[in-house]
Amino acid sequence: MERLTRFMLRAALLALGLACAGVKADTLRQVFLVQNSGWMEPFYLDPDSSFKPLVTQLAATAAGNGEVVIGAFNQADNAHPSPQWTYRGPGTHAKLGESVLALQLARKASGVYADTDFKEALLAAIQTGLEGREGIIWIVTNNKNSPNNSSETRVRNREFYDLLHKEDVISRIAAFPQKMQVRSRNFSANGLMIYALAYGEKAGVALEQVLAQPALATLLQDDRVRLKPLTQAAVRFIPTGVKDTPDVSAQLAPDQQTLVLDIDVDSSPKTAVVVGRIENQFNPYQIHSAKVALHLDVPGEVLQSSISMDSLNDLEPGARSDELSISLQLPPLPSQWSREVLLSSGYQRAGAIEVRLDDQQLRISQQFIERMNELFPNDALPDVFIPSSEATSSATRLPIVLQVNYPIGPVMLLLALLVLAVIGALVAMALLAGKKSVTVLIEGVARQYPLKPFASASVYDDRQNKVATVKRGLFGARLEKLSGDTAVRLK
Repeated sequence: MERLTRFMLRAALLALGLACAGVKADTLRQVFLVQNSGWMEPFYLDPDSSFKPLVTQLAATAAGNGEVVIGAFNQADNAHPSPQWTYRGPGTHAKLGESVLALQLARKASGVYADTDFKEALLAAIQTGLEGREGIIWIVTNNKNSPNNSSETRVRNREFYDLLHKEDVISRIAAFPQKMQVRSRNFSANGLMIYALAYGEKAGVALEQVLAQPALATLLQDDRVRLKPLTQAAVRFIPTGVKDTPDVSAQLAPDQQTLVLDIDVDSSPKTAVVVGRIENQFNPYQIHSAKVALHLDVPGEVLQSSISMDSLNDLEPGARSDELSISLQLPPLPSQWSREVLLSSGYQRAGAIEVRLDDQQLRISQQFIERMNELFPNDALPDVFIPSSEATSSATRLPIVLQVNYPIGPVMLLLALLVLAVIGALVAMALLAGKKSVTVLIEGVARQYPLKPFASASVYDDRQNKVATVKRGLFGARLEKLSGDTAVRLK
C-alpha cells in the first residue's frame, strides 16, 4: 500500500509538471503554508511570540506586488480541511497581515490538537494553491511531521523528504533555521524552520531572485542553507593574483562571480597563471572529498587549461581551500589596427571556466548539526538535510571576461590624422564648389570671367576675335595668348 501511495504521488507530481511550460518568472504565485497543529502551540500562545509578525513580513517581502496564497496546514479530518486557505492577493495588501493574525491552532473533532501531514499539505499547495502551475512554496514549521500522531516520525519524514529530493519538478530547495524561544502551558520551543521550494524549472530561477533580495536576507538573519540542487554551483573561485604573466591582471567583477582578466595588447598567444582559492558554496555541507577537473570554454576558440589541485578534502561550507593556480591559454588577440577593434569602443572576449567535482562526497557540517540541536533539542536531524545519493558530481560554470587594453597613443595619432583629413576634404570641397572672378585686361579694358577651379574661358577683343584662353587652377589663374598684336594680360 505504501509503495502504491508513493507511485500515485509521483504520478500526480509528474502530471502537474506538464503545466510548467511558458510561465514568466515575474508572474509566479507564492504559496505560504503555515503549520498550526498541536506541536506549534507555543508559537501561537506565547504572548511574546514573534511568529505571526515574522510570517507576515516574510510573505510581504518575498512577494511584493506579486500574488500570495496563505494556507494554515496540519492534517485534514472530517472536522476540518488542511490546508485551510485564508488569503489570496498581493503581498502588499493589509488583509494579508490580518489573515495571518487570525490564524489559530487546529483541533480534531475530539477536541485535541490536530496532527501534521507535510505530504498532504505540499500536494494541496501544488494542486490548489498553485493550481498546478509553476510557483514558489514556503513552509513555516517546527519540523515535526506526525500524521495520525504516529510515533514513527522519522519514517514519515523520510518519505516526505525523498519526495523533495527525487522529484525533478521540485527544482530548488532552500531552508532557513530561525531562532525563536517561545513557551506555553504544554510545550516550549527554541526555534522553527522555514523552507522555500521551487515547483518547476523557471520557478527555480525565480526563487533565486527572491532570495537575493537584501530585505529578505535581513529578515531571515542571512542564514540560508541550500538543500537542492547539489549538482550545480558547488564552488566559486576567488582570485588572489597572477604570476608569470606581467601583462595580465585578475579580479572579480562586482557580481563576485565573474573573473575578469585585464590583458595588455599583444598579438601573440600567451598563458595566464591565475592564483586563488576555491570556496565551498554548499552550505550546510562539507565537501568531504571530490576530484577536481577544469575546462576553459571560450566560444570560437580551442584553448587549453589546467588546475594545480586535483582533489578537495574536508572543505567546510564557506571555507576556502589552500592556494592553487589555474593556467589559462589565452587566444591570439586582434591587432589594434584591425577593423574589429577600430570600429568598437573596446574589445572583450567572454567565456566560462567550468569546474567539475567528480566522486563528490558531501557531509553535513558539524557546526550545522550543533545549530539544529540547539534549535530543536531531542529531535533527530530531519532527513531532508541528508544529501541525496545522486549528488555524486557537480559542475560549476564561472564566467570569465578577457578585457583587452590597447595603448592610447596610436589611437590618438590615428584620430588626429583622421581629423586633418576631414578638414582637408572640407577645404577642398569649398574651393571646388565656388566660382572666382578672374580679371583680364584687353587693350587696357578690364573684363571679368567667373571660373570654378580647373575651368577655362575664351577671351575676345572688341571685334569678337578670340585672342586668348584664361584657365583657373586650384590656387591661381593663367593666360594662354594667341598670335596677334592685341594686348592681353591678367590683372
